[in-house]
Amino acid sequence: MIRTKLSLLAAGLLLAGTSCQTMAKGPALSQGMQRSAASFGYWTTTAEDAAGAQTDQDTLMLAVSHGWFLSPNLELGGRFGYDSAEIDPPVGATVESDAWSLSGYGRWYFAGGSNLYPYAEGALGTGNVDAGSADDDFIRYSIGVGAMNFVTASTALDAILKWQADSYDESDVDVDGIHFELAYSVFW
Repeated sequence: MIRTKLSLLAAGLLLAGTSCQTMAKGPALSQGMQRSAASFGYWTTTAEDAAGAQTDQDTLMLAVSHGWFLSPNLELGGRFGYDSAEIDPPVGATVESDAWSLSGYGRWYFAGGSNLYPYAEGALGTGNVDAGSADDDFIRYSIGVGAMNFVTASTALDAILKWQADSYDESDVDVDGIHFELAYSVFW
């Protein structure tokens, strides 16, 4: 089920990106600019609880974000995310979970070319997960590197590879792994 959702989202992003026909020179990043984005990602992780039992998890993530440029190289913003996961515990049936998260992020853009801007990103936030009869809060933090490529003068496709960790409160479980995300950004 998650793989079907991922395939549909990937096809939509590909269609949106290719409908722009050609890559365009992006704007010079400047103080006061704003960026809004919609992103998605998919990853598989293995979680280990305090007793050492391992649980596999496949996750599909959707998020929206908005940031402000404090300088041509520094963007600070917020992000609202939704995760849908299939959790395969060591004993018992597979469980589906839904989670939301709210994070603050910072991006540092390195000197870019006419339409390609590499960056480093860090984020910290909180959220809540509902997995059947279980309900748990978590702290989420991540660091990563990515690149943004302009497809028109005010829109860009964005890819990031990041390490992300969720630390759950009540269940005392930590989940971390390498994640890949794609985004479509609009600049104001």
